Amino acid sequence: MIPQDIYSLSFKDINELFYRKTLIESQTIEIKRHLSLDKNGKPENREFAKDVTAMANAEVGVIFLGIDEKEQEICGVDVRFGNQKIEDWISNVLNDLVDKTLSYQIHQIPVNDDDARKVIVLNIAKGTDKPYYVIVEKKSLAYVRKGSSVFAAKLSDIAAMYKAHDKLSASTSPRIKQHARGKNIQQIGQNFGKIITTKKIQHVTEVVYDKDAHITDQQAKLIKDKVDEIVEIYESAGKFKDSATKGKFYATTWSGIKNRFSVTKYTLLQKHQFDECMQWLQSQIAAKHRPVLRKHNNPVWKRDMYASIYAKSRNDWNMDKDDLYEFASSRLKLKNPISSLKDLSDVNLKKLYGLLFSK
Repeated sequence: MIPQDIYSLSFKDINELFYRKTLIESQTIEIKRHLSLDKNGKPENREFAKDVTAMANAEVGVIFLGIDEKEQEICGVDVRFGNQKIEDWISNVLNDLVDKTLSYQIHQIPVNDDDARKVIVLNIAKGTDKPYYVIVEKKSLAYVRKGSSVFAAKLSDIAAMYKAHDKLSASTSPRIKQHARGKNIQQIGQNFGKIITTKKIQHVTEVVYDKDAHITDQQAKLIKDKVDEIVEIYESAGKFKDSATKGKFYATTWSGIKNRFSVTKYTLLQKHQFDECMQWLQSQIAAKHRPVLRKHNNPVWKRDMYASIYAKSRNDWNMDKDDLYEFASSRLKLKNPISSLKDLSDVNLKKLYGLLFSK
Protein backbone atom coordinates (compact mmCIF):
# COMPACT_ATOMS: atom_id res chain seq x y z
CA MET A 1 0.00 0.00 0.00
CA ILE A 2 1.32 3.44 -0.92
CA PRO A 3 1.73 5.67 2.17
CA GLN A 4 -0.26 8.87 2.33
CA ASP A 5 2.95 10.81 2.88
CA ILE A 6 4.87 10.25 -0.38
CA TYR A 7 7.95 11.97 1.08
CA SER A 8 8.44 8.96 3.36
CA LEU A 9 9.01 6.68 0.35
CA SER A 10 12.59 5.43 -0.09
CA PHE A 11 14.27 3.51 -2.92
CA LYS A 12 13.86 0.35 -0.84
CA ASP A 13 10.13 1.04 -0.45
CA ILE A 14 9.72 1.44 -4.21
CA ASN A 15 11.46 -1.89 -4.80
CA GLU A 16 9.33 -3.61 -2.18
CA LEU A 17 6.09 -2.22 -3.60
CA PHE A 18 6.92 -2.89 -7.24
CA TYR A 19 8.60 -6.28 -7.17
CA ARG A 20 6.10 -7.68 -4.67
CA LYS A 21 3.30 -6.65 -7.09
CA THR A 22 1.76 -4.16 -4.67
CA LEU A 23 2.47 -1.26 -7.00
CA ILE A 24 0.36 -1.86 -10.12
CA GLU A 25 -1.57 0.42 -12.46
CA SER A 26 -5.12 1.15 -11.42
CA GLN A 27 -7.73 3.89 -11.30
CA THR A 28 -5.47 5.92 -9.02
CA ILE A 29 -1.97 4.77 -10.05
CA GLU A 30 -0.10 5.41 -13.31
CA ILE A 31 3.31 3.85 -13.94
CA LYS A 32 5.56 5.11 -16.74
CA ARG A 33 9.09 4.31 -17.84
CA HIS A 34 9.39 7.93 -18.99
CA LEU A 35 7.26 10.81 -20.17
CA SER A 36 5.67 10.53 -23.58
CA LEU A 37 7.95 12.10 -26.21
CA ASP A 38 7.12 14.03 -29.37
CA LYS A 39 8.70 13.44 -32.79
CA ASN A 40 11.69 15.56 -31.76
CA GLY A 41 12.34 13.45 -28.67
CA LYS A 42 11.09 16.16 -26.30
CA PRO A 43 8.55 15.54 -23.51
CA GLU A 44 4.99 15.82 -24.79
CA ASN A 45 3.35 18.60 -22.77
CA ARG A 46 -0.23 17.89 -23.76
CA GLU A 47 -0.09 14.16 -22.96
CA PHE A 48 1.28 14.90 -19.52
CA ALA A 49 -1.41 17.52 -18.83
CA LYS A 50 -4.04 14.99 -19.96
CA ASP A 51 -2.79 12.36 -17.52
CA VAL A 52 -2.70 14.77 -14.58
CA THR A 53 -6.08 16.43 -15.18
CA ALA A 54 -7.72 13.06 -15.80
CA MET A 55 -6.67 12.00 -12.30
CA ALA A 56 -7.75 15.31 -10.75
CA ASN A 57 -11.13 14.93 -12.47
CA ALA A 58 -11.49 11.40 -11.05
CA GLU A 59 -10.03 10.62 -7.64
CA VAL A 60 -6.70 11.20 -5.97
CA GLY A 61 -3.91 9.81 -8.12
CA VAL A 62 -0.20 9.05 -8.12
CA ILE A 63 2.06 8.96 -11.18
CA PHE A 64 5.35 7.07 -10.94
CA LEU A 65 7.99 7.98 -13.53
CA GLY A 66 11.05 5.80 -13.99
CA ILE A 67 9.47 2.35 -13.62
CA ASP A 68 9.18 -0.02 -16.59
CA GLU A 69 6.27 -2.43 -16.09
CA LYS A 70 6.96 -4.31 -19.30
CA GLU A 71 10.62 -5.01 -18.54
CA GLN A 72 9.96 -5.25 -14.80
CA GLU A 73 12.69 -2.72 -14.08
CA ILE A 74 13.12 0.32 -11.87
CA CYS A 75 15.29 2.47 -14.11
CA GLY A 76 14.62 6.07 -13.05
CA VAL A 77 14.37 9.07 -15.35
CA ASP A 78 16.74 11.91 -16.15
CA VAL A 79 15.81 14.78 -13.84
CA ARG A 80 16.87 17.47 -16.31
CA PHE A 81 15.54 18.38 -19.74
CA GLY A 82 18.43 20.37 -21.16
CA ASN A 83 18.86 23.23 -18.68
CA GLN A 84 15.44 22.70 -17.11
CA LYS A 85 14.79 20.66 -13.98
CA ILE A 86 11.93 18.19 -14.19
CA GLU A 87 10.03 19.88 -11.36
CA ASP A 88 10.23 23.20 -13.25
CA TRP A 89 8.98 21.53 -16.42
CA ILE A 90 6.03 20.00 -14.55
CA SER A 91 5.14 23.32 -12.94
CA ASN A 92 5.36 25.20 -16.26
CA VAL A 93 3.27 22.65 -18.18
CA LEU A 94 0.48 22.57 -15.60
CA ASN A 95 0.48 26.36 -15.24
CA ASP A 96 0.43 26.89 -19.01
CA LEU A 97 -1.98 24.17 -20.17
CA VAL A 98 -4.46 23.69 -17.31
CA ASP A 99 -7.25 26.21 -16.76
CA LYS A 100 -7.18 26.06 -12.95
CA THR A 101 -4.51 25.62 -10.30
CA LEU A 102 -3.94 21.97 -9.41
CA SER A 103 -2.70 20.75 -6.06
CA TYR A 104 0.13 18.23 -6.24
CA GLN A 105 3.34 17.07 -4.56
CA ILE A 106 6.61 15.89 -6.12
CA HIS A 107 9.04 13.47 -4.50
CA GLN A 108 12.31 12.48 -6.19
CA ILE A 109 13.91 9.19 -5.14
CA PRO A 110 17.50 8.55 -6.30
CA VAL A 111 18.11 5.20 -8.00
CA ASN A 112 20.86 3.86 -5.74
CA ASP A 113 23.51 6.60 -5.57
CA ASP A 114 22.76 8.06 -9.02
CA ASP A 115 21.60 11.66 -8.56
CA ALA A 116 21.11 12.07 -12.32
CA ARG A 117 18.34 9.45 -12.52
CA LYS A 118 15.49 9.27 -10.06
CA VAL A 119 12.06 7.77 -9.62
CA ILE A 120 9.63 10.67 -9.69
CA VAL A 121 6.51 10.32 -7.55
CA LEU A 122 3.82 12.85 -8.46
CA ASN A 123 0.93 12.86 -6.01
CA ILE A 124 -2.16 14.59 -7.44
CA ALA A 125 -4.81 15.72 -4.99
CA LYS A 126 -8.47 15.13 -5.72
CA GLY A 127 -9.76 18.12 -7.63
CA THR A 128 -11.93 20.48 -5.60
CA ASP A 129 -12.93 22.62 -8.58
CA LYS A 130 -13.85 20.07 -11.25
CA PRO A 131 -13.77 19.85 -14.16
CA TYR A 132 -10.17 20.74 -15.00
CA TYR A 133 -9.59 21.52 -18.67
CA VAL A 134 -6.47 21.23 -20.82
CA ILE A 135 -6.17 24.34 -22.98
CA VAL A 136 -4.61 23.55 -26.38
CA GLU A 137 -4.80 25.82 -29.43
CA LYS A 138 -7.62 27.81 -27.80
CA LYS A 139 -9.65 24.62 -27.25
CA SER A 140 -10.76 23.51 -23.80
CA LEU A 141 -10.60 19.73 -23.44
CA ALA A 142 -11.59 17.68 -20.39
CA TYR A 143 -10.32 14.17 -19.66
CA VAL A 144 -11.25 11.45 -17.19
CA ARG A 145 -9.45 8.38 -15.93
CA LYS A 146 -11.39 5.12 -15.96
CA GLY A 147 -9.55 2.06 -14.80
CA SER A 148 -5.96 2.51 -15.96
CA SER A 149 -6.82 4.45 -19.12
CA VAL A 150 -7.48 8.10 -19.98
CA PHE A 151 -10.46 9.11 -22.11
CA ALA A 152 -11.87 12.35 -23.46
CA ALA A 153 -14.71 13.28 -21.12
CA LYS A 154 -18.18 12.77 -22.52
CA LEU A 155 -20.75 15.51 -22.21
CA SER A 156 -22.42 13.45 -19.50
CA ASP A 157 -19.10 13.17 -17.63
CA ILE A 158 -18.63 16.95 -17.72
CA ALA A 159 -22.20 17.59 -16.57
CA ALA A 160 -21.74 15.12 -13.70
CA MET A 161 -18.55 16.90 -12.56
CA TYR A 162 -20.27 20.28 -12.47
CA LYS A 163 -23.24 18.82 -10.57
CA ALA A 164 -20.94 17.05 -8.09
CA HIS A 165 -19.02 20.29 -7.53
CA ASP A 166 -22.24 22.24 -6.93
CA LYS A 167 -23.51 19.54 -4.60
CA LEU A 168 -20.25 19.57 -2.64
CA SER A 169 -20.35 23.36 -2.35
CA ALA A 170 -23.93 23.23 -1.09
CA SER A 171 -23.22 20.46 1.41
CA THR A 172 -20.20 22.19 2.88
CA SER A 173 -21.81 25.62 3.12
CA PRO A 174 -24.28 26.39 5.94
CA ARG A 175 -27.70 27.47 4.74
CA ILE A 176 -27.47 30.65 6.76
CA LYS A 177 -24.15 31.98 7.86
CA GLN A 178 -22.42 35.32 8.00
CA HIS A 179 -18.81 36.06 8.85
CA ALA A 180 -17.31 39.37 9.78
CA ARG A 181 -13.84 40.54 10.67
CA GLY A 182 -13.00 43.47 12.86
CA LYS A 183 -13.62 44.76 16.36
CA ASN A 184 -16.95 45.05 18.17
CA ILE A 185 -18.89 43.45 15.31
CA GLN A 186 -22.60 43.13 15.94
CA GLN A 187 -24.97 42.75 13.04
CA ILE A 188 -28.41 41.29 12.59
CA GLY A 189 -29.75 40.11 9.26
CA GLN A 190 -32.99 38.58 8.10
CA ASN A 191 -33.20 35.71 5.62
CA PHE A 192 -36.57 34.31 4.61
CA GLY A 193 -38.08 35.08 7.98
CA LYS A 194 -35.22 33.66 10.05
CA ILE A 195 -33.24 35.96 12.26
CA ILE A 196 -29.49 35.43 12.12
CA THR A 197 -26.65 36.97 14.06
CA THR A 198 -23.25 37.59 12.56
CA LYS A 199 -20.42 36.34 14.71
CA LYS A 200 -16.91 37.65 14.77
CA ILE A 201 -14.43 34.99 13.71
CA GLN A 202 -10.67 34.85 13.95
CA HIS A 203 -8.37 32.55 12.02
CA VAL A 204 -4.99 31.89 13.57
CA THR A 205 -2.40 30.18 11.39
CA GLU A 206 0.54 28.76 13.24
CA VAL A 207 3.76 29.01 11.25
CA VAL A 208 6.88 27.35 12.48
CA TYR A 209 9.51 29.93 11.59
CA ASP A 210 13.17 29.72 12.50
CA LYS A 211 15.03 32.99 12.00
CA ASP A 212 18.33 31.14 11.88
CA ALA A 213 17.19 28.69 9.20
CA HIS A 214 14.63 30.54 7.09
CA ILE A 215 15.02 33.56 4.81
CA THR A 216 15.00 37.03 6.32
CA ASP A 217 12.25 39.63 5.85
CA GLN A 218 14.53 41.49 3.46
CA GLN A 219 15.09 38.37 1.36
CA ALA A 220 11.35 37.66 1.37
CA LYS A 221 10.75 41.21 0.09
CA LEU A 222 13.21 40.64 -2.79
CA ILE A 223 11.36 37.46 -3.79
CA LYS A 224 8.03 39.28 -3.65
CA ASP A 225 9.49 42.05 -5.84
CA LYS A 226 10.40 39.43 -8.45
CA VAL A 227 6.86 38.03 -8.37
CA ASP A 228 5.47 41.56 -8.73
CA GLU A 229 7.80 42.04 -11.70
CA ILE A 230 6.40 38.92 -13.36
CA VAL A 231 2.81 40.07 -12.80
CA GLU A 232 3.61 43.56 -14.11
CA ILE A 233 4.99 42.00 -17.30
CA TYR A 234 1.68 40.28 -17.98
CA GLU A 235 -0.29 43.36 -17.00
CA SER A 236 1.73 45.48 -19.44
CA ALA A 237 1.09 42.83 -22.09
CA GLY A 238 -2.66 43.23 -21.54
CA LYS A 239 -3.13 39.62 -20.42
CA PHE A 240 -5.50 40.31 -17.52
CA LYS A 241 -9.19 40.75 -18.26
CA ASP A 242 -10.01 41.85 -14.72
CA SER A 243 -8.73 41.87 -11.15
CA ALA A 244 -9.87 38.26 -10.66
CA THR A 245 -7.70 37.10 -13.56
CA LYS A 246 -4.76 39.02 -12.13
CA GLY A 247 -5.34 37.53 -8.69
CA LYS A 248 -5.44 34.02 -10.12
CA PHE A 249 -2.15 34.63 -11.91
CA TYR A 250 -0.57 35.83 -8.66
CA ALA A 251 -1.75 32.64 -6.96
CA THR A 252 -0.41 30.47 -9.79
CA THR A 253 2.98 32.21 -9.68
CA TRP A 254 3.30 31.73 -5.92
CA SER A 255 2.17 28.11 -6.29
CA GLY A 256 4.98 27.55 -8.80
CA ILE A 257 7.55 28.76 -6.27
CA LYS A 258 6.12 26.65 -3.44
CA ASN A 259 5.99 23.53 -5.60
CA ARG A 260 9.49 24.16 -6.92
CA PHE A 261 10.99 24.33 -3.41
CA SER A 262 8.48 22.07 -1.60
CA VAL A 263 7.35 24.65 0.97
CA THR A 264 3.89 25.69 2.14
CA LYS A 265 4.84 29.38 2.37
CA TYR A 266 7.61 31.14 0.52
CA THR A 267 8.77 32.71 3.78
CA LEU A 268 9.70 29.20 4.94
CA LEU A 269 12.40 28.90 2.29
CA GLN A 270 15.73 27.91 3.78
CA LYS A 271 18.40 30.61 3.68
CA HIS A 272 20.62 28.46 1.48
CA GLN A 273 17.73 28.29 -1.05
CA PHE A 274 17.42 32.05 -1.44
CA ASP A 275 20.05 32.51 -4.17
CA GLU A 276 18.70 29.51 -6.09
CA CYS A 277 15.17 30.90 -5.84
CA MET A 278 16.21 34.34 -7.12
CA GLN A 279 18.20 32.80 -9.98
CA TRP A 280 15.28 30.55 -10.88
CA LEU A 281 12.84 33.47 -10.89
CA GLN A 282 15.22 35.52 -13.03
CA SER A 283 15.59 32.65 -15.51
CA GLN A 284 11.78 32.32 -15.62
CA ILE A 285 11.46 36.04 -16.33
CA ALA A 286 14.05 35.89 -19.12
CA ALA A 287 12.97 32.64 -20.80
CA LYS A 288 9.24 32.47 -20.17
CA HIS A 289 7.72 35.80 -19.16
CA ARG A 290 9.54 38.60 -21.01
CA PRO A 291 8.86 36.99 -24.42
CA VAL A 292 5.13 37.50 -23.68
CA LEU A 293 5.73 41.24 -23.24
CA ARG A 294 7.92 41.36 -26.37
CA LYS A 295 5.10 39.89 -28.41
CA HIS A 296 2.22 41.92 -27.00
CA ASN A 297 3.82 45.23 -26.01
CA ASN A 298 7.18 45.59 -27.71
CA PRO A 299 7.91 49.22 -26.63
CA VAL A 300 7.48 48.34 -22.94
CA TRP A 301 9.56 45.18 -23.41
CA LYS A 302 12.39 47.25 -24.89
CA ARG A 303 12.19 49.81 -22.11
CA ASP A 304 12.39 47.09 -19.45
CA MET A 305 15.26 45.39 -21.27
CA TYR A 306 17.24 48.64 -21.48
CA ALA A 307 16.75 49.30 -17.75
CA SER A 308 17.71 45.73 -16.77
CA ILE A 309 20.81 45.67 -18.98
CA TYR A 310 22.09 49.04 -17.78
CA ALA A 311 21.54 48.07 -14.13
CA LYS A 312 23.14 44.64 -14.50
CA SER A 313 26.19 45.93 -16.39
CA ARG A 314 26.75 48.71 -13.84
CA ASN A 315 26.13 46.78 -10.62
CA ASP A 316 27.49 43.32 -11.40
CA TRP A 317 29.93 43.89 -14.27
CA ASN A 318 31.25 47.31 -13.16
CA MET A 319 30.84 48.73 -16.66
CA ASP A 320 29.90 52.25 -17.63
CA LYS A 321 27.87 52.85 -20.79
CA ASP A 322 30.90 53.05 -23.09
CA ASP A 323 32.23 49.77 -21.69
CA LEU A 324 28.81 48.20 -22.21
CA TYR A 325 28.58 49.33 -25.83
CA GLU A 326 32.08 48.02 -26.52
CA PHE A 327 31.20 44.72 -24.82
CA ALA A 328 28.01 44.41 -26.89
CA SER A 329 29.78 45.21 -30.18
CA SER A 330 32.49 42.65 -29.46
CA ARG A 331 30.46 39.78 -28.02
CA LEU A 332 27.62 40.14 -30.52
CA LYS A 333 30.14 40.47 -33.37
CA LEU A 334 28.45 43.56 -34.77
CA LYS A 335 29.66 45.01 -38.04
CA ASN A 336 29.36 48.54 -36.71
CA PRO A 337 29.92 49.76 -33.12
CA ILE A 338 26.87 51.03 -31.23
CA SER A 339 26.42 54.22 -29.24
CA SER A 340 23.11 53.26 -27.64
CA LEU A 341 21.17 50.10 -26.81
CA LYS A 342 18.50 51.45 -29.16
CA ASP A 343 20.89 50.60 -32.01
CA LEU A 344 20.37 46.89 -31.31
CA SER A 345 17.72 44.73 -32.93
CA ASP A 346 15.30 42.80 -30.71
CA VAL A 347 17.28 39.61 -31.31
CA ASN A 348 20.61 41.18 -30.34
CA LEU A 349 19.06 42.92 -27.36
CA LYS A 350 17.84 39.55 -26.09
CA LYS A 351 21.27 38.00 -26.71
CA LEU A 352 23.01 40.80 -24.79
CA TYR A 353 20.59 40.33 -21.91
CA GLY A 354 21.43 36.62 -21.87
CA LEU A 355 25.18 37.29 -21.87
CA LEU A 356 25.00 39.68 -18.95
CA PHE A 357 22.63 37.64 -16.83
CA SER A 358 24.57 34.41 -17.34
CA LYS A 359 27.09 35.71 -14.79
